[in-house]
Amino acid sequence: MPYNDLKIAGRNLRKDRFYTIINVTGLAIAMAAFLLIIHYVQFERSYENFYKKADHIYRVTLNMYKDGAFITTDCETHPPLAPLLKSQLPEVKDYVRIQRIGLSEVTTPQHQAFLQERIYAADSSMFSIFNCEFIKGDPSRALKGPDDAILTASTARKYFGDRDPVGQTLTLRGRNVTVAGIIKDQPGNTHLKYDILLSFHFVTELGIDLDSWNSNNNFLYLEMQPGVNLSAFNAKLAALCKAQTQLRDKIYTAEPIKDIHLHSKKTFEPEVNSDVKTVQFLLIVAFLILLIGTINYVNLTTARSAERLKEASIKKILGASQWLLIKQFFAESLIINVLAFSLALVLIWIAMPFYAGIVGKVAAAGIFTSAGFWGISTALFVLNGLLSGLYPAYALSSAKAVSALSRSFTNALKGGSLRKTLVVGQFTIASVVLVASLIVYQQLSYMRHQNLGMNIDQVLVLRAPELQHDSTSAPAFKSELQQLSGVQKVAMGGSMPGQGLEYLSTTSHVTRQGDNGKSSYNYYLYGIDADFIPTMNIKMAAGRNFVAGTPNNRELVINEEACKRLGFRSPEEAIGQKLNFWGGYSTVVGVIKNYHQRSLKEALLPMIHFYMNNAAGYFALKIKSTDLPHTLAAVEKKWQAQFKEHPFEYYFLDEMFNQQYQADQRLGEIVNIFSIFTIFITCLGLLGLTAYNVSRRTREIGIRKVLGSSVSGIIHLLARDFIRLVVIAIIIATPIAWWTMDQWLQDFVYRITIPWWVFITAGGSMIFIALCTIGLQSVKAALMDPVKSLRSE
Repeated sequence: MPYNDLKIAGRNLRKDRFYTIINVTGLAIAMAAFLLIIHYVQFERSYENFYKKADHIYRVTLNMYKDGAFITTDCETHPPLAPLLKSQLPEVKDYVRIQRIGLSEVTTPQHQAFLQERIYAADSSMFSIFNCEFIKGDPSRALKGPDDAILTASTARKYFGDRDPVGQTLTLRGRNVTVAGIIKDQPGNTHLKYDILLSFHFVTELGIDLDSWNSNNNFLYLEMQPGVNLSAFNAKLAALCKAQTQLRDKIYTAEPIKDIHLHSKKTFEPEVNSDVKTVQFLLIVAFLILLIGTINYVNLTTARSAERLKEASIKKILGASQWLLIKQFFAESLIINVLAFSLALVLIWIAMPFYAGIVGKVAAAGIFTSAGFWGISTALFVLNGLLSGLYPAYALSSAKAVSALSRSFTNALKGGSLRKTLVVGQFTIASVVLVASLIVYQQLSYMRHQNLGMNIDQVLVLRAPELQHDSTSAPAFKSELQQLSGVQKVAMGGSMPGQGLEYLSTTSHVTRQGDNGKSSYNYYLYGIDADFIPTMNIKMAAGRNFVAGTPNNRELVINEEACKRLGFRSPEEAIGQKLNFWGGYSTVVGVIKNYHQRSLKEALLPMIHFYMNNAAGYFALKIKSTDLPHTLAAVEKKWQAQFKEHPFEYYFLDEMFNQQYQADQRLGEIVNIFSIFTIFITCLGLLGLTAYNVSRRTREIGIRKVLGSSVSGIIHLLARDFIRLVVIAIIIATPIAWWTMDQWLQDFVYRITIPWWVFITAGGSMIFIALCTIGLQSVKAALMDPVKSLRSE
């Protein structure tokens, strides 16, 4: 573009600084918001892309049925399935079974103990299917030894510092393993994250029979032959299940590994997955914000058409061609977009710490070093330059030369209807986003304040040490804790409310005595002691709790949901009844009120509790709220006195429970922030349009004041057209917002009914914000001296 065109464009922009600032600021905020959201969406969609064979890797999951009715889908399968599939289905090229070992104490040769969560056992085919970069060790021999352990680089540094870890011995679950290799840390965009990989032989040492169909505890990944038809393959899986008597009421299905993060909501997932609806919603928000910023530029440029039209007409009289005028107006658009894009990058850089705090450091990392980010940024700059400059440049350059000789040149350029439509569109978008923000807040607040069926406030949870067949230390430590003045109650449990399903045992082989049914529901269970129910303040529906100091042999306490699924008409009917449970008959001695083991996003679980008094996974302490630091110090002192070789780890139960809402909380924060951005950008455009409207009608305002018009009358004159547009936008936005948020709420088992006042609040807020924006300019114009107003033209 010729330098002279840029020079003239720059001079015009400097002359109209007010409108230039509004255009640059609005576009910059819109671009920054768009790029940040798109970067996050790209990250969410990039899961598993770094695996070379990702397009040929599938995970097998298990659909469970009872009497032909679907119950749930479990992403864990049976150990014998993998070799069966490889031998009978030619589509299967190879397989790897991966079993979660879970949170464990890991002890180094220096007798340092660490609590490690992401520990898995895997077949030796792991690294032929999932490519990992080895720093040390031989990938062709990795996990083939029965005691092999592969560590990630960060885990190796934590355990061994700068020392060479290969050949070193680690102890976990009472067994020794040898470090056979070190691999690079995994990127954040994978659903299966691990810190330690053990040989699959380790599973057999835990007492699991790899030839048994009685338990399903491992993830199964298949490397498929190229060109496999997934529907046909799943049909084969279903036929195979029907042919196996041990798989009655169970059907396997395969899913592409790339679909897991956004599309899979099965039980026992390795981590909490994201939701494709959320990603699509954010993508729509990103484009809507960008659209609003572009609309502002088009609106302000066409609104000021009267001034620019006279300029264009005179230039045509002097011999300028339409192409020359288009280049000039495009030069102005280019400068504004360059300034806006530069400011957008600065805003992104400033917002990075805050952005990382919302979406996570992993998702935010490398934004400025990402080729995808700069590719999208370049495309955005070019596209936005065309969208924001094309119509104004063409419209203004199309002015007829005779317009400059006529006093009617102010009407020579049409576009009033377009501007009104764009204003309505802006406020419609802003209203929808504001309603969404209010409903997300209401839903999160609803879940947090619902009765959980228990009281988890002021409950301190300690992760119990792994004591390996020690049946006396846990009860003794519990007695020590009960003596502390800041501790009211102490309980032991194999799991705790709020923990993932992987911390619970499950069984689908629970039936009533005399019931000849061939299948049952999936029941969730863990052991508790006699103090667990009173410590959590869980109410009894019928029967009694376990009795402290007695063995409570073959006694069970179930919840109301389990009672209902077992076919009892009432909790009272269940008392004294025998259940076929873990290979023998146990008696139901109590039925507790339903409590939420998991978040209110999920349905109530059918819970079964058996008695556990000698071993514990966790200690739960009901503590007094006074002098909390002193109580924590006293608890740690007791721990160090008895378990000094084991790591001390604690958390507060209510905080852990609320972490289940983290993804929804993140969505709420994102919607809140970008609703503010949307409203702010919209108001910038409205401010510019109002300012121009006032300047165009300065003489009219002066005449009206001379003829006796009041200040309020003039304000009403200037504001009524805009407020009418805002009201139309609210009417359009209401059904759109209701339908969108109703779809979002479908993912919650316990959800609010969308309240009518949300739309009144959002609509009233939009009118109030519009009035404040318009009023700033309108009041100034209404108070102006009419003599000066009449002289202004």
